[in-house]
Amino acid sequence: MRRHVRFIGAVALAGAGVLGLGACGLVVGETFSDDATVSQKITSVRVDTSNGGVTVRGGQGGDAVSVHRKVTYRGDRPTGPSHRVEGGTLVLGGCGDQCSVSYTVDLPGTVPVTGETTNGAVNLSKVASVRLTTSNGEIDLDGVSGAVDVHTSDGAITGKGLAGTGIKAETSNGAIDLTTTKPQDVRARTTNGAVAVTVPDARYQVSAETDNGAKKIGVHNDPAGRYRLDLNTSNGGIRVGTTGG
Repeated sequence: MRRHVRFIGAVALAGAGVLGLGACGLVVGETFSDDATVSQKITSVRVDTSNGGVTVRGGQGGDAVSVHRKVTYRGDRPTGPSHRVEGGTLVLGGCGDQCSVSYTVDLPGTVPVTGETTNGAVNLSKVASVRLTTSNGEIDLDGVSGAVDVHTSDGAITGKGLAGTGIKAETSNGAIDLTTTKPQDVRARTTNGAVAVTVPDARYQVSAETDNGAKKIGVHNDPAGRYRLDLNTSNGGIRVGTTGG
């Protein structure tokens, strides 16, 4: 499969980059960036990296997929691509020990995104369904047309233009702010942070629970509602509003 991946070039960056956390604090490593084009038809993206952020942007037009990466490492410089294609799935992989890789991927169309990264922020725009986890980093969604299931242990979750069939968003430490463009079930849970949800007019069953914070619910709680808003935080306020309201 790798013979179909063509590297455009590599640009060494002057200076050093931050690799991660070590016993004595931040670990500084060498950094370089490069770009590649994937000519195969990509039907989905899977994130499979232990350290680094991911940005995926769909609906960019053209025929090929572009992959930009920024690599920070200690020791020997990594060689070769860290991404691959498996049966139409673009897999964004890691680059080994003492190495982090952050990706920016531009796709012609709209595809599902799945997977996980241990340490890094996730930014997804104009993609289909999302099922993704990061242990340490914020998650930002924009223009997702499918179902959303996202989790982070430490970071905020934000989303707008969410037009799928249901949302599950969970973080242990961070605020959650979601705006949907079509009625759907929303489950949002955080241990430490506010929860804000903006939805179109529809009939909703609303469950909003906080141990420490104010609640401002701007939609009617309809026990027979077709859609359910299940919102929970241990420490923070909860707000529900309607688009245009």
